[in-house]
Amino acid sequence: MIADRIRRKINSTRFTHGKSQPLGAVTVSIGLSTFSPALDSAEAIVRAADRALYHAKSHGKNRAYAYQGVRTAVNRTPTELEP
Repeated sequence: MIADRIRRKINSTRFTHGKSQPLGAVTVSIGLSTFSPALDSAEAIVRAADRALYHAKSHGKNRAYAYQGVRTAVNRTPTELEP
């Protein structure tokens, strides 16, 4: 998924003062939503993405979560992405 590739790229990039961030690097949390029968307007899609974003932040940050009627984890932790 593109959102997770973005998250991993930001996490692996060395930013000035990145070590002083709470997780020791610059990270990003991403909330996603898509058009569906339950999310059939721009407002509903943005509201669902916002809920997914806050879910990602409340579950440890540096995560991407998708909301499609029911929240689903794109990834749980960065280490789970390693083969």
